Amino acid sequence: MPIKTYAKGARHERDLLHILTKRGFSCIRAASSGGFLTPADIVAIKKGLVLAIESKAWNKMPRLSKDKIKDFQEWCKKASAIGILAWKPPQDKWKMILLSHIADGNYDEDMWLSMEDVLNAVDV
Repeated sequence: MPIKTYAKGARHERDLLHILTKRGFSCIRAASSGGFLTPADIVAIKKGLVLAIESKAWNKMPRLSKDKIKDFQEWCKKASAIGILAWKPPQDKWKMILLSHIADGNYDEDMWLSMEDVLNAVDV
């Protein structure tokens, strides 16, 4: 992965961390994110609720490979986490979709919710 791409992704992950922390979550950015050991970029925890978030800052709507989805599902099951794919389109706000939707191949535009709506729905 080119350094410029890595830096862009890391910058957006830190932005997401900042937002989640302001909403009362304890967060970590995974060192091996997107990789073999940890398929999530961010783990956010609040009062026992665990969110595992894979984040993308792409121009086009992201899609995960079937293998990546399977690994992400297994990791979330072990951690009792809610899997989320977060996407930051250029010049727009964060959008989120549940892992359960994309596991079924459903990336329909109406399945993507604003980050605010998702965080309000899971607020504990």
